[in-house]
Amino acid sequence: MMANITVAADAGFCPGVRRAVELLEKELQKGSRIYCLGELIHNRPFNESLKERGVHIIDETQIDTVPPDGVIFIRAHGETAEVYEKLKQRNGRFVDATCGYVRNIHRTVAENSAGGDTCVILGDGRHPEVRGIMSFAKGGVKVFGSAQNALSDPEIAAENAFFVAQTTFSVQEWKFFAKNLRKLYTNAKIFDTICSVTETRQENARALSANADLVCVVGSPQSSNTAKLLSICRAGCANTVAVERAGELRQYGELIKRSKNTVIIAGASAPGVIIQEVYNTMANIANEELSFEELLDQSFKTLTTGERVTGTILAVTPAEIKVDLGTKHTGILPYDEISADDSVDMSSFRVGDPIDVVCTKFSDVEGTVLLSKKRLDEAKNAELVAKAASDGEILQGTVKDVVKGGVIMNVSGIRVFVPATQCGREGTDLESLKGKKVSVKILEYNDSRKRAVGSIRSAARIERKQRLDAFYSSIEVGQKIKGTVRSITNFGVFVNLGDADGMIHVSEIFWGVPRNPADVFKIGDEVEVTIKEIDRERERISLGYKTEATNPWRIFNDKFKVGDIANVTIVSLMPFGAFAEIIPGVDGLIHCSQIADKFVPNPGAVLKVGDKVDVKIVAIDEEKQRISLSIRALIAPTEEAPAEEAPADEEAPAAPAEEAAAEAAPADEAPAVDEAPAVDEAPAVDEAPAEEAAAEAADAE
Repeated sequence: MMANITVAADAGFCPGVRRAVELLEKELQKGSRIYCLGELIHNRPFNESLKERGVHIIDETQIDTVPPDGVIFIRAHGETAEVYEKLKQRNGRFVDATCGYVRNIHRTVAENSAGGDTCVILGDGRHPEVRGIMSFAKGGVKVFGSAQNALSDPEIAAENAFFVAQTTFSVQEWKFFAKNLRKLYTNAKIFDTICSVTETRQENARALSANADLVCVVGSPQSSNTAKLLSICRAGCANTVAVERAGELRQYGELIKRSKNTVIIAGASAPGVIIQEVYNTMANIANEELSFEELLDQSFKTLTTGERVTGTILAVTPAEIKVDLGTKHTGILPYDEISADDSVDMSSFRVGDPIDVVCTKFSDVEGTVLLSKKRLDEAKNAELVAKAASDGEILQGTVKDVVKGGVIMNVSGIRVFVPATQCGREGTDLESLKGKKVSVKILEYNDSRKRAVGSIRSAARIERKQRLDAFYSSIEVGQKIKGTVRSITNFGVFVNLGDADGMIHVSEIFWGVPRNPADVFKIGDEVEVTIKEIDRERERISLGYKTEATNPWRIFNDKFKVGDIANVTIVSLMPFGAFAEIIPGVDGLIHCSQIADKFVPNPGAVLKVGDKVDVKIVAIDEEKQRISLSIRALIAPTEEAPAEEAPADEEAPAAPAEEAAAEAAPADEAPAVDEAPAVDEAPAVDEAPAEEAAAEAADAE
């Protein structure tokens, strides 16, 4: 009859230890220089592996020797109140992985001892967890290693005392202590501080060991919770052995072979990989000498090595996934056979989900088969990468390392080398890629070595073109779009529209005379623009900013009409008159003949730039957008003596030359605001001799 080897369902890391290990692993992945206050867990093989990875083990006296860039790590056991305070005051980073149950005891002790009450602790006074708990007591503190010793103390029933236990203390012993304490002291303040995970494990160990021929407890001799499990199992099964690593099992070879019902129980500090090694080693030892009947029975298995099968997930732990294969074998999928990607998320696997795996090794003795999902995925991924190489497809991968001449990427479990010239970065900038997920184009693939050469730069270029194609196909002339001002020049403003930039020319910013765009925009401004022109070939987009609603001419027409009086500002002086700003962006001309009640040959003699004067709007040319203004029209006419009536047969004398010239200049022929003539291009009325102007005026009358 074949032996049955069972691993306790709750074997391995407890939640507090698992959290501490995960936090440490994250720091290692960041490249942090870690200084752990004491060994992370009570497991020598595990701690040795951490030291090989660069983790320094220190004690509280060495905190001041840690360099500023070093990260101090507090393990799940916790530390003393003094150490916590020292780390807070220290100029450096620390990671606190103290177990939540331990933190709860710290708070309980601090709060209940604030008035000076004595704290009584049941636990191992030499253990770092207990030393930390003691430091939070503000009154007296007593530690007892057993319930009997505590109950024997004559002062144990003092009214000013309260009671707590180490998180891994024996549950049965604690219950015995609490029951008898209440007989001595009815109102005893007892706090149940034992970890619920510890309590469950101890109960399961008691039940499993009672029905086992052999119990193997995996864990360190220094581990408090492992010691409690070992004590419980020895009480239930005489054949109980303890090992820290699989290699220690050989001394129990005969015992393992004789056992028909073996149970493996592991402490909270036992890594899953060691539990698996113990399991495999025990299975191999038990399988060394099988009878002919057992070997014959083993030959009738329904699965074969290398066979692909779809199973259903039964359980998920940090160390492995148990799979129901629909046969007499229970599938075991170890963590390192799940995926070639180191960052695999175990939470993505759920009980009841189907999973494709390949059988790698059978053990009919315990009815299990080792599985691999990684090997199955590697074949699929190799095909994916090979196809990408031939089709020019873009794949996603993670930069794992920087090597001489380039970087190494993990693309779906396939090693891809990217030369430095194909990374799009120079020199030390390659380090900035490490750990990042990026796109890569596969340039070539070696099927025999399952390795490839790729280009990050080519992938980025292709993806940019794809984004631009999509962007250009989504826009059209006349479309309004929002963007962000990226840069400002004297000829316009560049606006980022997302996947491309566009430019607002200075002529599309201002109505009338252009100014400096920096007067209107600043870098980072959010603007709404209109697409005026698209040149896909040259990747140029012309944008418009000014709108009809901001057109100064429209604003002027809405506000003024011929005959209105306006207060204006003189903005420039010309030989033929003065230009005045009516509203921003709209100027009008006050002709020399309209500055005063008589012709003014030199406008500068009467007006200067900046003067504010009242004028009358005498003419508006909509087509040419010209406005004629007059100060003269607002001046009251001077009373003069009535002229004698000339004889009918006599001609009226001609008007003085200056007055004739003034009357001859028509207001509606003033130059446009934005088309002011140069000095040598003044209106014809200014260039005409005074006599000719007077004659024309007389003819007009």
